[in-house]
This record gives sequence, C-alpha cells and structure tokens, in this order.
Amino acid sequence: MKVIAAWLRRGMKSLFVLNLAALWLLLREGRKMAVAYMRQAYTLYLHRAFLPLRTTVPPLLPSVVVTELFPDIDLSQVELLFPLPRPGGIALEELVIIACLVRHLKPKRLVEIGTAEGRTTLNLALHTPADAEIFTFDLPPTHLGATVAESGLNYRQMGIPEPGCLFRSHPLAGKIRLILADSTQFDWSPFENSVDFVFIDGAHDYLSVRKDTENALRLLRPRGVILWHDYGVAEGVTLWLNELAKDLPLVWLKDTSLACLIRRSEEG
Repeated sequence: MKVIAAWLRRGMKSLFVLNLAALWLLLREGRKMAVAYMRQAYTLYLHRAFLPLRTTVPPLLPSVVVTELFPDIDLSQVELLFPLPRPGGIALEELVIIACLVRHLKPKRLVEIGTAEGRTTLNLALHTPADAEIFTFDLPPTHLGATVAESGLNYRQMGIPEPGCLFRSHPLAGKIRLILADSTQFDWSPFENSVDFVFIDGAHDYLSVRKDTENALRLLRPRGVILWHDYGVAEGVTLWLNELAKDLPLVWLKDTSLACLIRRSEEG
C-alpha cells in the first residue's frame, strides 16, 4: 500500500506541473516559457504540500488588526522581493505585514529564527535602515536528522539545498549574517538586551518554541517586538503562546498566523 500511495503522489505532482497550460505555452510561446511555467507550478505544489495542518488546540489570544496595534503603520504600498509562494515561506499577506512593520519600526538589530531560503530575511533587509544588522539562524547540515512531526520539515526536506540561498549573492547580503546553529542550544549572551525585532519561525514543537521564546525575551530591548509564525496552525506554537499570554500581553494579528508581543519597559 505504501508503494501504491507513493506512486499516486508522484502522479498527482506530475499532473499538477505537466498540465494543459504547460502544453499550450510550449506550442504558443516555446520551450523557455513552458519550462518557466512548470518551474513555478512545482514551487506552488511544494508550498501547498508543506502547509501544516490546523492545530486541534484552540487559539486563545485576542485578535487585533495590525493598524490598531501600530496606528501609524503604512500598509498602502510596499516593495517585495520574491513575493510568490515558496517552499517554507510565509504567506504573501504576512510578508507584506512584516515588511511594512519593520519599515515602520526601523529596527537596528534583528534576529530571525528559521532562515529556509531567506525570502523573509531578504525582505527584512530591504525595509530596515541601511545600518541595520540581521542575524538569521538555521540548522547546520550535521543537525539535519529525522524531524519530529510536531517540529515541521527542515530546509533539506523542503528541497532547499542550503539556508539563505536567495540572499547569498544579493546586494543586500551585507546587512545579513547567517548563523548555522541550533537556536535552542546557542549561546545568546552577546545578544542580551540589544535586539529590536525577533521573528520566530524555527522548529514548531512546544519545547523548541518555548526555548526560542525564552531566549528572545532575554534579547529584546524595551519597546522591541517579537513575532511568532504559525500561531493557530502549529500545535506546539499555539499551546505555548496560549500559556505565555497568562503573563504577557500577546495578541494575534487578524487574518494571519502571526502572534505579536511589544516589550514594555516595565516587563521583566
């Protein structure tokens, strides 16, 4: 049965990519356009295949429109790099909000946990001040073992050859430092009380999200911001943030899977 299921999955993937639209483009526009279309169709297939299941844990955070949380943010227009869905990437509307948010906040030191291709990283670099530093973390190849189901897929399992491949030769790469390390085991002491913005989108199991969050709270300056991805989607993320909300004023950005915390000066 497993063999039959595997062949069915391959067949469905082939039908998704090699469809009548690809044939029409081949006949009308030539091989180059047809190959470009099939490449994009394959990317969309991967994006759909890696979408996590909705959690059985009910989200309890209050839902807030981003313009209520940040009244002066401008969402009217924004430039994006690689806006179309990509494996391991966040949704387009979430990318718009993050890009507009860092443009509004002007953070000088940022930490991202979970690099993948570096699509979000690159857009952070595009919309932060020229002297901003972005530290983005993903696992080294030596740590890419079997993944716990609740953690989500690592970049190799998503078909990404190496983390940060989108920004490696980009002009904005000078603002980005890729660190290959397990974020839950990393020595964060040099970063304590020095970070303005943290985006957590690493391993999604409860213990990893909890550890990443505890570290992020040590890093954050007063008025700094933490965003978590996949709240209301991943069980571990949702369960931990529901618990954390008993002590900290977390909110859920409406119509997204982003949870947010603004660090008040009086919070420990």
